[in-house]
Amino acid sequence: MTAITVLGGGISGLSTAWYLAQKVPTNVSIKVIEASSRVGGWIRTDRRHTPIGEIIAEAGPRTLRTGKSPDALSVLELVDDLDLRSHVILSDAQSAAARNRYIYYDGTLNRMPSSLSSLASGLPAAATCLVGGVWRDFTRKSNTPVENDESVHEFIGRRFGQKVDDNLASAVMHGIYAADTKDLSARALLYPFWLADRMGKRGVISGLRKVARVSRARHAGRSVESVDGERRARNPEFWTSVDGASMYSFRGGMQTLPDEMAKKLRERPNVEISTGSKVVAARVGATGKAQIEVDGGRVIESDHVVNTLPLHAMQGVFGSDQTPMLDHTPYSSVVVVNLTYQGKGRTPVDGFGYLVPRASQHESRALGVVFDSCALPEQDTCDVTRVTVMLGGPRFKELFGSKDVEAEAKLLALDTVQRELGIRGDALDVHVTVGTQCIPTYTTGYVDRLQQMHEWTKRQLNGRMSLVGAAYGGPAVPQCVNHARTHVCDHLNLDTLSQSPQCVSGLEEIIKAFDLPA
Repeated sequence: MTAITVLGGGISGLSTAWYLAQKVPTNVSIKVIEASSRVGGWIRTDRRHTPIGEIIAEAGPRTLRTGKSPDALSVLELVDDLDLRSHVILSDAQSAAARNRYIYYDGTLNRMPSSLSSLASGLPAAATCLVGGVWRDFTRKSNTPVENDESVHEFIGRRFGQKVDDNLASAVMHGIYAADTKDLSARALLYPFWLADRMGKRGVISGLRKVARVSRARHAGRSVESVDGERRARNPEFWTSVDGASMYSFRGGMQTLPDEMAKKLRERPNVEISTGSKVVAARVGATGKAQIEVDGGRVIESDHVVNTLPLHAMQGVFGSDQTPMLDHTPYSSVVVVNLTYQGKGRTPVDGFGYLVPRASQHESRALGVVFDSCALPEQDTCDVTRVTVMLGGPRFKELFGSKDVEAEAKLLALDTVQRELGIRGDALDVHVTVGTQCIPTYTTGYVDRLQQMHEWTKRQLNGRMSLVGAAYGGPAVPQCVNHARTHVCDHLNLDTLSQSPQCVSGLEEIIKAFDLPA
């Protein structure tokens, strides 16, 4: 029997198994190996009981974006295929959560412009540096460094000025990667702007038009991503409602998605999901097939292995054959504190929440705060206001050191909402989750290391291993799902798995996106 093993039962691993199960016949075995006691990875929804009713607390991602990007459509189509349409709750594109996003600057919440029309009221204090930053890029001669990468901090400071990074970019990167712009790769995370700097005669803005032309040439002949007519015709109400929304989640929280995927996978006779099984070694067996050893001594033989493990979990699994990507990709640790207060509308403004930039780190110890009850009010089944405070990231050691992390995080979160939002009084519920090494940091030099990882992976297990996961195509849920779909549907030759090695890395499309124009 042909056998495929998926390492990791997070959203990347489950998505990979799901797309494999749609493609292969039932005489092909699919095994998912997960080290922890549950599937879903960092997607986790906890149900909490309070004196006035049950609430949910998201320990990881809490919303998904709509739109026509391949990433967004991959998840929406997965939701459709899993028959989760009736569980979806939407945030309208004109809602306060969609229009109002803030940066905490100079002790106040600065509402960021969400459209050209919103600029009529002027720029908030945090964003006034943009005017000078754009002028600086227009007027300053090209000063592109010889090196092919630099940090986001260096790139933005060089072209737009230090304040643009300190006030704005650092906040955005806190929200996405829980990392400092001084550590993040400009080439990896700001690629169109990084490329424009190299193509423009006078900096980034002058080069964006050239980058747009290159992009159009690369994508010539490709159709614009859209939902196919047959799918839309089957469930027109769902797709019409999605068209008018900016983001969504599920009535029972984000864990609805991995739970339903795992449930339907387990119903298939050729799929096995094993939890509590840590991968300790990977090698080639006597038959030339891949062998995966888990703790306890169990060995699983496979025709192909799709590895979705985080990079730090791969250390030592492949013996002494290492690659720089394993050693030079740190992971951020984030503490998520869910706070619930009695009564609705306790936040001083309506919106999705706010992020804290480097410029405000002397005023706030948070990375950001999400206004959960405003973003998704339908998740509240009782009279409450839910907010989530995110702590740690680049300041994890500074804030927690050798302290009891959960106890300290609770104190910091309660102090944050009291001082910055004016929410006083006892919380109905406080729920702390420590996400140790949960988000990969795409450090300077990432693209070169990714190329090395591509070559290294094709050598492993006689060409019978490939990669999918947050450390490659992006850490967001839609990026992970689309990476799995693209790899399974476009790059694996599922008809020849047992006859010959695939010799693909799973990184082909991602590396191609970083190709320099001729």
